Amino acid sequence: MEYKTLKVRRDGRVLYVDFDNQPLNLMTIEMVGELFDLAGKLVFDQETGVVVFGSANPEFFIAHFDLQDLFRAMSDPTVPQSKYDDINVLQALTTMWEALPQVTISLVDGIVRGGGLEFLLATHIRFATPESKFCFPEVSGGFLPTGGGTTRLALQIGPARTREIVLSARDFDGTEAAAYGLVNRTLDAKEIRSYVHDLAQRIAARPAGSVAAVGEVLKTVYTSAVDAQFAGFAVENTAMKTLLAIPAVQEYLQGLARLQDVEHERDLPGTIAESLSTAAK
Repeated sequence: MEYKTLKVRRDGRVLYVDFDNQPLNLMTIEMVGELFDLAGKLVFDQETGVVVFGSANPEFFIAHFDLQDLFRAMSDPTVPQSKYDDINVLQALTTMWEALPQVTISLVDGIVRGGGLEFLLATHIRFATPESKFCFPEVSGGFLPTGGGTTRLALQIGPARTREIVLSARDFDGTEAAAYGLVNRTLDAKEIRSYVHDLAQRIAARPAGSVAAVGEVLKTVYTSAVDAQFAGFAVENTAMKTLLAIPAVQEYLQGLARLQDVEHERDLPGTIAESLSTAAK
């Protein structure tokens, strides 16, 4: 499997997928398409038991969704759209990965924000280094996480913590992410890769029937949440269309899109605060 934004390698029944869209690992329309393609192949892949997501970039797991591509998706009729009015493309992508029969594990050792964090929440098992940074910055720009992130966050960690994370729009580290339940736990940078590799190999060695049975039990337990999840998606999607149609929001985000570089992205909340302050003058 050859992709432009993903590095894929196999080790037995484990598939390692590293995000590789330098210099920021922005989630782009192209990356979304490649993730759809890979997920589609895995639906029928009985040789792969585990997929491990990492990054080829030492600083960024996924910075966020590319704002230039966001506007392109809104205006370019050639960009593929969701088949369903209530579900947008990123919601569909994360749901597809969430539903795969393979166990998905994410290893975060860097920055993950916005659409990248939404994708992370759809993976089954997650680990991070204490120094990693997490953030949903969208509310600062006048909208909200709409790739399933607001809904999944509420289902996974509860409404109080969801409000804090989404409305503060601040960076928080891996230790806090573990305390809140966004990741299973944190591991030192020197240990995390060997631990995740060992865990992936252990899971891949389990009988496929047993792994599938565990998955079915968990799906059954959370069946009642499915309707709530898709209802949440519909509200996210409606809010996205409404808020992104506001001229002031579009103008601000277009300005922010010009600051998508390593220097500004290292402290994105600071960049946003400074740009808002400048705009207010």
